[in-house]
Amino acid sequence: MSDHNIQGQCLCGEVKFVTRDPHHIDACHCKMCQRWAGAVFIGADYRKSDDVKITDDTSLVWYASSDWAKRGFCRTCGSSLFYRLKDKDDFWAVCAGSLDLPDGLKLGQEIFIDEKPDLYDLAGDQPKLTGSEFLATLNLEVDS
Repeated sequence: MSDHNIQGQCLCGEVKFVTRDPHHIDACHCKMCQRWAGAVFIGADYRKSDDVKITDDTSLVWYASSDWAKRGFCRTCGSSLFYRLKDKDDFWAVCAGSLDLPDGLKLGQEIFIDEKPDLYDLAGDQPKLTGSEFLATLNLEVDS
């Protein structure tokens, strides 16, 4: 995949940002993401601190959703936008629906599969990691 600028924004356009091609696309089934996104969270995964550049943050608000993470959203329209680790500037998960992503991307992995409700299954044979397995890939240990 080429390395080009991808535009992103919230529903009302008061928060705008630019990214590069994502590391991969994840589906997160954790209970917090279910409440935050209203269902499974589909996020573009970035692993460098400068992969996401916020160009207009007029209405960007951050919420500390746990001891280790925060979530960014638009205070005007309520769009869920970003998930960040508090102590690791090099990890971003950006709501895939907020990005003008190119066609042809495939789901890279499903995470927190141990918290997925029974009411849906995603197509494909992508890797499926439990919450503990995924957090280990980030060198992050948390108490459940």
